[in-house]
Amino acid sequence: MKFTIPILASLVATSTALFDKNQPWGKRDYSCVNVYQGIPDNSTVSPGQTVHVRFNRKPTGRCPDPLNQYPGDDYSVWLYNNPVRVPNAVNFDQSIKIATGIKEKAGAVDVTIPKDLPQVKDGSVWYLRLGTGLSTAPQMPTLFNAAGPFTITKA
Repeated sequence: MKFTIPILASLVATSTALFDKNQPWGKRDYSCVNVYQGIPDNSTVSPGQTVHVRFNRKPTGRCPDPLNQYPGDDYSVWLYNNPVRVPNAVNFDQSIKIATGIKEKAGAVDVTIPKDLPQVKDGSVWYLRLGTGLSTAPQMPTLFNAAGPFTITKA
């Protein structure tokens, strides 16, 4: 049984690598936001860099049709470091709110990667999550799109 620790470490590394950003991050959370310009997966960005994110709610194939009839609340953009799926949720090492109050009709937002990032264990596993809520829909679901993983390099 001395090989248990290496096997567990391998499984943890595998589960981190297999994080599916399109799966719900919480209850009544749906990957319904279509981001067609932003941070490409597996890319590298720098602190202070501005990223132009363009989005809409056109069908993605991952969203139940009835949700499209409800207007989205103001959107927000968050950075998440090292998200990991746990039962019914996603845990992460750090989260940083970088923009709020984005109107759905705007369809675009410029976000700047913060220069004062917190210390993290792995700076190569960041996700940018654009999200909104549907406060007029039954059960008030949340909608999102997550870009990543990507690396934020220190200057």
